[in-house]
Amino acid sequence: MSSLDNLEYSGSLFDYPLAELLVVVLDAGLDGSVRLSAHNSKAIVYFRDGQVCYAVSNQRRHRLFELLLNANLITKKELIAIPEFTNDLHLATALRESGKMAESAIGTIIARQVESIFCDGLKWKDGSWTLSPLVRVKGDLHVQLGTRTIMMKHARELPKDAIIRRFKSFKELFGRNVSSSPQVNLWPQEAFVLSRFENEMLRVEDINRLTGMPDADNLKCLYALWLGGYLTRTGYNSAISVRRLADMQSAKLELKRDAKTVPDAVAEVRPEPAVATKPEPAPTPIPRREIPLESYLNQVERSETHYETLNIPIESDTARVKKAYFDLAKRFHPDLFHRQAPPEQLRRIQNAFTQIAHAYETLRNEESRLRYDYRLKSILAELQRQGKGGIRAQQQTSHKQLRDASEIFDHGFSLLLDEDYEAALPYLTRAVAMAPDVARYHAYYGKVLSVDRTQKFKAETEFQAAIKLEPENPTFRLLLVEFFIDYNLFKRAEGELNRLLEIAPDNYEARAMLDSLLQKS
Repeated sequence: MSSLDNLEYSGSLFDYPLAELLVVVLDAGLDGSVRLSAHNSKAIVYFRDGQVCYAVSNQRRHRLFELLLNANLITKKELIAIPEFTNDLHLATALRESGKMAESAIGTIIARQVESIFCDGLKWKDGSWTLSPLVRVKGDLHVQLGTRTIMMKHARELPKDAIIRRFKSFKELFGRNVSSSPQVNLWPQEAFVLSRFENEMLRVEDINRLTGMPDADNLKCLYALWLGGYLTRTGYNSAISVRRLADMQSAKLELKRDAKTVPDAVAEVRPEPAVATKPEPAPTPIPRREIPLESYLNQVERSETHYETLNIPIESDTARVKKAYFDLAKRFHPDLFHRQAPPEQLRRIQNAFTQIAHAYETLRNEESRLRYDYRLKSILAELQRQGKGGIRAQQQTSHKQLRDASEIFDHGFSLLLDEDYEAALPYLTRAVAMAPDVARYHAYYGKVLSVDRTQKFKAETEFQAAIKLEPENPTFRLLLVEFFIDYNLFKRAEGELNRLLEIAPDNYEARAMLDSLLQKS
């Protein structure tokens, strides 16, 4: 059995959104809670037997008294007369016992409250979560929610660009969930994609081929069907590892036998105490090797990966990553040289330290390390695709430049998704300059430029560059069509849609957009 003290598990909402975390919880039938924190906002979502059953929040708009006031179910005068009306449980009990509200009415407003908190948490893009099987909701607190339906609705409302980022490759596998609910209220595209599944697992690339729809549409349907419980998914970066999930499932049995060890939840979000973490294993011994300053600087400046920056093997465990970083920081921290080093050398020392600190922050965390390792594989695949794997020097230059461009583009693309176009522009400009042969860099650079009316012609040039690099990619052509429509260039949009349908006659989105344009003309 696993120790109950080691079962709490934390993660980032950016890396693993609440919906993806709850898919694992629901499939495993876990009991417990997930605490959410983002800036000053906090919430707790409770689940029992793999179903969301209750939720609380510290945001005023989610408090029971606020919902009652907004619904005109109580007056401020009546509210003030109730002691501790800011406590949701006390308020509900007081209303019930005084006869001011019927039991059914109270249940309805609490269900609305819980659903609102849950839906809000699904939309949080940053912050952190802590999953715990130890903190569970009180036995008499249980709200019937259509958890899967709510999550599926959430997936449908996400923009396509955001969903594309939730897939690491077209090699991921999907299959029918035999225990899913009946097929009701599915959108036509979702029902069509689901009908392609019979008794076998299919890769994303297989679905793209079978449906004939644009890749982005297929991914949106797959993501919605997965969150909705109609499909299972393997080969992706799960929020909870198989080993940790097994520990939690084993603990569920242990907790049932020793229920006194489990604290009951209270319906208030208070500051959480620090969670005791499992001590890290002792670092793997590394022979101490003195490195002259100039050798250290040359090593860091020539390094192409975070592993080379820290001078460790790629298979190094977390303890060795930590030891390597602190050894270098102890000997080469800029503060040790700021008095005696010449200005140019001090600049190199500061840059090198920034580089090793960035490497350490990336590799010390399991999730960020997985993302980084995946990015390295993608870069190598891009090099191979471009036929640049023969000459060592050329490969080194291309490797580093593509890696840097990828990181810069990812940051700019994230700002673009947040509609912070001004902040995104310099990053996407730099990504295009560093990797001019990558079509999607041009496409989304054009998307940012198109917001500024004075950059109209430059934006179109970037869209056309993306299409020239990947002429059969429907996403880039649709971005150009949207650009034409935004600028009231409807005939050009119609022509581009016709060209796209010549390449992909079954493209559902292009056909719908063309029909809409023809109806307007």
